[in-house]
This record gives sequence, structure tokens and C-alpha cells, in this order.
Amino acid sequence: MAASTLERLLRDDPLLRVVPTICPSGLRFEGEIDLCSRDLLAAALDEAVQFGNGDLHIDLAGVTFIDVAGIRLITTVAKTLSRDGRRLLLHATPPGARKVIHLLGWETAPGLMHCIGAKLECAVMWSRGSSRMTDRSGEP
Repeated sequence: MAASTLERLLRDDPLLRVVPTICPSGLRFEGEIDLCSRDLLAAALDEAVQFGNGDLHIDLAGVTFIDVAGIRLITTVAKTLSRDGRRLLLHATPPGARKVIHLLGWETAPGLMHCIGAKLECAVMWSRGSSRMTDRSGEP
């Protein structure tokens, strides 16, 4: 999508705020992700994938609601990134979203990593293909 489309969506969406992060490279979302804000979510993720390099960090600490379609869009972007050897790292995923991801088996989506702990810090992650949590050393 053209930058002007993303700028228009950012200006017109009162329910979702998108904040680019530099270190690490990614996006922080604040507000609600649902049918009304899905175009903004898609445009922001699309731009981050197109113009970023390396892994993409997504901070959901400020998200008060995310629907299943929003979660699915994020997992689809992770799949796209994985084709280039990149990952999408989710930070501060709301508990309801984590549950949906687990119930639908999306935690094993290629390129998707769940980070638990401090905001934008991957201290503890779910191992890909496993629902058990481990720290960086591999210890439960």
C-alpha cells in the first residue's frame, strides 16, 4: 500500500494507534483491533514487511481488544516473513489472544514467536511447535 493510504488510515482511525519502534524494529499497537481497524492493521504490517529488514517486533501491550481475524492477519504476516528467513515476534500478547492462538494451533505458524516478559524483550518464549515455555537456556 502507498504511504498516503497508511497515513490516511492513521489519521482516520480513532480506535487504533500505530507507533513505529526503532530498537527493536517493529510496531506498537494501542487500542482495539477489530473489523473497523483491520485495514489499518494490514497497512501497517504490510509497510513494516516491505520496508523493514530482519525480524519484525509487534508490541501488543496497549491493545485492549483483538478479534480472531486480527490474530489471523498477524500469523499470516509471520508466514510471509518466514519465507525470507525472518520472524514476527509478538510482545505482550493479551491473554485472550494467546488462548485463541493456542486453541487454533497458530502458535506453530512458521515465523511466529511469542515473547513473554518485559515489553519488547524476548526473555522467555514458547518453543516453536510446543506449548511449554522455556527461557533462552532451554530450561523450563
